[in-house]
Amino acid sequence: MLNSVCRLWPLLILLLPVIIWPVSASTDTTPPVWPAGSRVIATRLTSSSIDISWTPATDDSGSVSYKVLENGWWDGMYHLSTLLGRSYLAPNTTITFQVIAYDPSNNWSTGPSATFSTAPAACEGYEACLTSLFTYAPTSTPGGRIMVNDTLTDYGLDSIRITGIAVTGDLGAYSLTSGTPILLRVGEVGNRALAINVPSDATVGTHTIFFSVSWDYNYTVDGWRMANDIHQNGTLLVTSTTAQNQPNLLGVTNLVHTVLSYGYLLLGGYLAVVSLAVGLVIRNDRRKRADLLEPSSPE
Repeated sequence: MLNSVCRLWPLLILLLPVIIWPVSASTDTTPPVWPAGSRVIATRLTSSSIDISWTPATDDSGSVSYKVLENGWWDGMYHLSTLLGRSYLAPNTTITFQVIAYDPSNNWSTGPSATFSTAPAACEGYEACLTSLFTYAPTSTPGGRIMVNDTLTDYGLDSIRITGIAVTGDLGAYSLTSGTPILLRVGEVGNRALAINVPSDATVGTHTIFFSVSWDYNYTVDGWRMANDIHQNGTLLVTSTTAQNQPNLLGVTNLVHTVLSYGYLLLGGYLAVVSLAVGLVIRNDRRKRADLLEPSSPE
């Protein structure tokens, strides 16, 4: 019996790798699969931290781990959960997160990515924080139109609902309060544009315009709460359409001088040609007269 075992020992050594690493595992070449619409979202933003989560991937092995790149850099850690938090960051720090899924056979699949920023220092300590930035062309004319764009960003812990955007001043009042409110989740950015018609009788000069945003935030304890409006002031320079359409007198003067200078050259050339032609005619006439005055030779 012992001799039989000894004879089988080399065979057992050869089969040991197969026993430890099954063939099914060594031949697995199928990477994890990301569901349609997979995304990375921010679950919490403060002026010093970013918390994110992402849609889980699936794999035929039943096990998936994740590598998360931050601005292209990997910290060497694999994550079994779909949650990640970063703390001790500076305000207005921007990080792009890229998630990659791995299975036990080291097959991998690139998943969703997203970019988030820590909140401004002014948001520190607030449950919800919304920033609003209005941009527009600073100059127009009476009867003209300018487009005002508002960029809104949710920096905070709760979802935000924009309920009203208004532009007022001595040029008129414009508001965007109808329709579906803008809903922003944590870390999301929204844009909304307003067309502002400058009155045809608007006075030439600088006009002050006022921007305001009304919003609510969805507090996890008792639902939607009204927040303080955000205000921003700006100026608009109205210029005269007549002044803009006046000809460039200096340019016209220079054009006239240029034309006249070329005119003098043309006139001088014309006179020179005429003088030469007259001279030739006179010379030819003198030759004919001289020929007539010469006596005829005797026959």
